[in-house]
Amino acid sequence: MLPSAFCSAVLNLFSKNMSTAVENFQVILDSHCWVPMPSVGFVANGVVDETSDDVTPPSVLMEHPPLAVFVNGVSAAMNELRPCAPLSLKVVLAQEVVKGLHAVSDSLVRYKAMRMLRGNESALFLSLCQAFIEVAYPYCAACFGRCYPNGATLISERQGTFDAVRQLLTVPARSNSSSIERRQSGGIERRQSGAIERKQSVESTGIAVTDNGLSADGPGLETNSSAATTTSPVDDGPPASK
Repeated sequence: MLPSAFCSAVLNLFSKNMSTAVENFQVILDSHCWVPMPSVGFVANGVVDETSDDVTPPSVLMEHPPLAVFVNGVSAAMNELRPCAPLSLKVVLAQEVVKGLHAVSDSLVRYKAMRMLRGNESALFLSLCQAFIEVAYPYCAACFGRCYPNGATLISERQGTFDAVRQLLTVPARSNSSSIERRQSGGIERRQSGAIERKQSVESTGIAVTDNGLSADGPGLETNSSAATTTSPVDDGPPASK
Protein backbone atom coordinates (compact mmCIF):
# COMPACT_ATOMS: atom_id res chain seq x y z
CA MET A 1 0.00 0.00 0.00
CA LEU A 2 2.81 2.40 0.92
CA PRO A 3 4.80 1.88 -2.33
CA SER A 4 1.63 2.42 -4.35
CA ALA A 5 0.85 5.67 -2.56
CA PHE A 6 4.45 6.81 -2.93
CA CYS A 7 4.51 6.10 -6.66
CA SER A 8 1.21 7.90 -7.11
CA ALA A 9 2.56 10.96 -5.29
CA VAL A 10 5.73 10.97 -7.42
CA LEU A 11 3.73 10.69 -10.62
CA ASN A 12 1.35 13.47 -9.62
CA LEU A 13 4.18 15.78 -8.60
CA PHE A 14 6.16 15.16 -11.78
CA SER A 15 3.08 15.61 -13.98
CA LYS A 16 2.26 18.87 -12.20
CA ASN A 17 5.79 20.19 -12.65
CA MET A 18 5.81 19.31 -16.36
CA SER A 19 2.43 20.98 -16.83
CA THR A 20 3.73 24.10 -15.11
CA ALA A 21 6.75 24.17 -17.44
CA VAL A 22 4.46 24.00 -20.48
CA GLU A 23 2.12 26.69 -19.15
CA ASN A 24 5.00 29.05 -18.42
CA PHE A 25 6.36 28.44 -21.90
CA GLN A 26 3.01 29.36 -23.40
CA VAL A 27 2.74 32.55 -21.35
CA ILE A 28 6.20 33.75 -22.35
CA LEU A 29 5.65 32.79 -26.00
CA ASP A 30 2.40 34.75 -26.20
CA SER A 31 4.02 37.90 -24.84
CA HIS A 32 7.41 37.47 -26.51
CA CYS A 33 8.78 40.33 -28.62
CA TRP A 34 10.71 39.04 -31.60
CA VAL A 35 13.91 41.04 -31.37
CA PRO A 36 17.44 39.65 -31.75
CA MET A 37 19.06 38.57 -28.49
CA PRO A 38 22.82 38.68 -27.87
CA SER A 39 24.48 35.55 -29.21
CA VAL A 40 25.83 33.31 -26.47
CA GLY A 41 27.15 30.44 -28.57
CA PHE A 42 25.75 27.13 -29.72
CA VAL A 43 25.87 23.63 -28.27
CA ALA A 44 25.65 21.03 -31.03
CA ASN A 45 22.43 18.99 -30.73
CA GLY A 46 22.09 19.87 -27.04
CA VAL A 47 24.08 16.77 -26.09
CA VAL A 48 24.61 16.26 -22.36
CA ASP A 49 26.91 13.64 -20.91
CA GLU A 50 24.74 11.41 -18.70
CA THR A 51 27.75 10.48 -16.56
CA SER A 52 28.67 14.09 -15.85
CA ASP A 53 27.53 15.90 -12.71
CA ASP A 54 27.05 19.10 -14.69
CA VAL A 55 23.51 19.33 -16.08
CA THR A 56 23.52 23.05 -16.76
CA PRO A 57 21.11 23.91 -19.61
CA PRO A 58 22.84 24.91 -22.86
CA SER A 59 23.59 28.62 -22.84
CA VAL A 60 22.21 29.04 -26.37
CA LEU A 61 18.71 28.76 -24.92
CA MET A 62 19.19 32.23 -23.43
CA GLU A 63 18.66 33.54 -26.95
CA HIS A 64 15.13 32.10 -26.84
CA PRO A 65 13.36 33.10 -23.59
CA PRO A 66 10.26 30.87 -24.10
CA LEU A 67 12.47 27.80 -24.48
CA ALA A 68 14.68 28.87 -21.56
CA VAL A 69 11.62 29.06 -19.30
CA PHE A 70 10.41 25.65 -20.44
CA VAL A 71 13.78 23.96 -19.99
CA ASN A 72 14.17 25.50 -16.53
CA GLY A 73 10.80 24.02 -15.59
CA VAL A 74 11.79 20.60 -16.90
CA SER A 75 15.09 20.78 -15.01
CA ALA A 76 13.21 21.58 -11.80
CA ALA A 77 10.93 18.57 -12.37
CA MET A 78 13.92 16.30 -12.96
CA ASN A 79 15.72 17.60 -9.88
CA GLU A 80 12.76 16.66 -7.69
CA LEU A 81 12.41 13.27 -9.37
CA ARG A 82 16.03 12.16 -9.37
CA PRO A 83 16.53 11.45 -5.59
CA CYS A 84 13.45 9.21 -5.45
CA ALA A 85 12.70 7.93 -8.95
CA PRO A 86 10.69 4.69 -8.71
CA LEU A 87 11.87 2.23 -11.32
CA SER A 88 8.31 1.10 -11.90
CA LEU A 89 7.43 4.58 -13.17
CA LYS A 90 10.22 4.81 -15.74
CA VAL A 91 8.00 4.34 -18.79
CA VAL A 92 5.09 6.35 -17.40
CA LEU A 93 7.24 9.32 -16.50
CA ALA A 94 8.97 9.17 -19.89
CA GLN A 95 5.54 9.52 -21.43
CA GLU A 96 4.96 12.62 -19.31
CA VAL A 97 8.16 14.16 -20.66
CA VAL A 98 7.14 13.36 -24.23
CA LYS A 99 3.69 14.78 -23.50
CA GLY A 100 5.22 18.06 -22.35
CA LEU A 101 7.52 18.26 -25.39
CA HIS A 102 4.60 17.51 -27.68
CA ALA A 103 2.56 20.29 -26.05
CA VAL A 104 5.37 22.74 -26.79
CA SER A 105 5.54 21.49 -30.38
CA ASP A 106 1.79 22.00 -30.82
CA SER A 107 2.03 25.50 -29.35
CA LEU A 108 4.71 26.45 -31.87
CA VAL A 109 2.64 25.15 -34.78
CA ARG A 110 -0.47 27.01 -33.59
CA TYR A 111 1.53 30.18 -33.02
CA LYS A 112 2.85 30.07 -36.58
CA ALA A 113 -0.66 29.54 -37.96
CA MET A 114 -2.29 32.33 -35.93
CA ARG A 115 0.38 35.05 -35.95
CA MET A 116 1.52 37.21 -38.83
CA LEU A 117 5.30 37.19 -38.59
CA ARG A 118 7.20 39.20 -41.15
CA GLY A 119 10.81 39.54 -42.11
CA ASN A 120 13.12 39.32 -39.14
CA GLU A 121 10.33 38.15 -36.81
CA SER A 122 9.76 35.04 -38.91
CA ALA A 123 13.49 34.31 -39.00
CA LEU A 124 13.74 34.57 -35.21
CA PHE A 125 10.71 32.33 -34.72
CA LEU A 126 12.17 29.67 -36.99
CA SER A 127 15.44 29.94 -35.11
CA LEU A 128 13.53 29.18 -31.91
CA CYS A 129 11.91 26.16 -33.57
CA GLN A 130 15.32 24.91 -34.64
CA ALA A 131 16.68 25.37 -31.11
CA PHE A 132 13.72 23.37 -29.77
CA ILE A 133 14.49 20.45 -32.08
CA GLU A 134 18.28 20.52 -31.86
CA VAL A 135 18.89 21.73 -28.30
CA ALA A 136 15.91 21.70 -25.93
CA TYR A 137 14.53 18.32 -26.94
CA PRO A 138 17.86 16.40 -26.73
CA TYR A 139 18.67 18.16 -23.45
CA CYS A 140 15.37 17.08 -21.86
CA ALA A 141 16.00 13.51 -23.03
CA ALA A 142 19.49 13.54 -21.54
CA CYS A 143 18.19 14.88 -18.23
CA PHE A 144 15.69 12.05 -18.01
CA GLY A 145 18.59 9.70 -18.65
CA ARG A 146 20.18 11.09 -15.48
CA CYS A 147 17.14 9.92 -13.53
CA TYR A 148 16.83 6.46 -15.11
CA PRO A 149 19.46 4.27 -16.78
CA ASN A 150 18.94 4.43 -20.56
CA GLY A 151 16.00 6.72 -19.91
CA ALA A 152 17.09 9.08 -22.69
CA THR A 153 16.31 6.39 -25.26
CA LEU A 154 12.65 6.40 -24.26
CA ILE A 155 12.48 10.10 -25.15
CA SER A 156 14.70 10.05 -28.23
CA GLU A 157 12.77 7.28 -29.94
CA ARG A 158 9.70 9.52 -29.98
CA GLN A 159 11.27 12.27 -32.06
CA GLY A 160 8.72 11.69 -34.82
CA THR A 161 6.26 13.46 -32.53
CA PHE A 162 7.84 16.77 -33.53
CA ASP A 163 7.62 16.37 -37.31
CA ALA A 164 5.15 19.28 -37.49
CA VAL A 165 7.80 21.66 -36.18
CA ARG A 166 10.37 20.24 -38.57
CA GLN A 167 8.00 21.00 -41.42
CA LEU A 168 7.92 24.64 -40.34
CA LEU A 169 11.67 24.72 -40.93
CA THR A 170 11.42 23.29 -44.45
CA VAL A 171 8.39 25.18 -45.84
CA PRO A 172 10.08 28.62 -46.19
CA ALA A 173 12.90 27.16 -48.26
CA ARG A 174 10.45 25.66 -50.75
CA SER A 175 8.37 28.84 -50.77
CA ASN A 176 11.37 31.06 -51.46
CA SER A 177 12.57 28.73 -54.19
CA SER A 178 9.15 28.82 -55.88
CA SER A 179 9.07 32.59 -55.59
CA ILE A 180 12.50 32.87 -57.24
CA GLU A 181 11.44 30.48 -59.99
CA ARG A 182 8.27 32.51 -60.60
CA ARG A 183 10.25 35.75 -60.78
CA GLN A 184 12.80 34.23 -63.14
CA SER A 185 10.09 32.70 -65.32
CA GLY A 186 8.22 36.00 -65.42
CA GLY A 187 11.39 37.84 -66.43
CA ILE A 188 12.07 35.37 -69.25
CA GLU A 189 8.48 35.63 -70.47
CA ARG A 190 8.62 39.41 -70.42
CA ARG A 191 11.92 39.43 -72.30
CA GLN A 192 10.63 36.96 -74.87
CA SER A 193 7.39 38.93 -75.26
CA GLY A 194 9.34 42.15 -75.77
CA ALA A 195 11.57 40.51 -78.38
CA ILE A 196 8.55 39.18 -80.26
CA GLU A 197 6.83 42.56 -80.21
CA ARG A 198 9.96 44.30 -81.51
CA LYS A 199 10.37 41.70 -84.22
CA GLN A 200 6.75 42.08 -85.31
CA SER A 201 7.19 45.87 -85.37
CA VAL A 202 10.22 45.61 -87.66
CA GLU A 203 8.43 43.18 -89.97
CA SER A 204 5.38 45.47 -90.17
CA THR A 205 7.61 48.42 -91.08
CA GLY A 206 9.32 46.40 -93.78
CA ILE A 207 5.96 45.43 -95.28
CA ALA A 208 4.82 49.06 -95.34
CA VAL A 209 7.96 50.13 -97.24
CA THR A 210 7.51 47.35 -99.75
CA ASP A 211 3.90 48.29 -100.32
CA ASN A 212 4.92 51.91 -100.98
CA GLY A 213 7.59 50.77 -103.39
CA LEU A 214 5.11 48.62 -105.34
CA SER A 215 2.36 51.23 -105.51
CA ALA A 216 1.16 52.05 -109.08
CA ASP A 217 1.11 55.74 -108.28
CA GLY A 218 4.57 55.76 -106.78
CA PRO A 219 7.12 58.33 -107.87
CA GLY A 220 9.50 55.70 -109.13
CA LEU A 221 7.06 54.45 -111.71
CA GLU A 222 6.10 57.97 -112.71
CA THR A 223 9.74 58.81 -113.35
CA ASN A 224 10.26 55.67 -115.37
CA SER A 225 7.09 56.34 -117.37
CA SER A 226 8.13 59.90 -118.08
CA ALA A 227 11.49 58.77 -119.26
CA ALA A 228 9.86 56.22 -121.51
CA THR A 229 7.53 58.75 -123.17
CA THR A 230 10.02 61.61 -123.61
CA THR A 231 12.90 59.57 -124.88
CA SER A 232 12.78 58.46 -128.52
CA PRO A 233 15.25 57.03 -131.01
CA VAL A 234 17.27 59.51 -133.19
CA ASP A 235 15.51 59.98 -136.58
CA ASP A 236 17.91 59.57 -139.52
CA GLY A 237 15.89 61.70 -142.00
CA PRO A 238 17.14 63.13 -145.35
CA PRO A 239 19.70 65.90 -145.15
CA ALA A 240 18.44 69.42 -145.34
CA SER A 241 18.68 71.10 -148.74
CA LYS A 242 21.30 73.63 -149.21
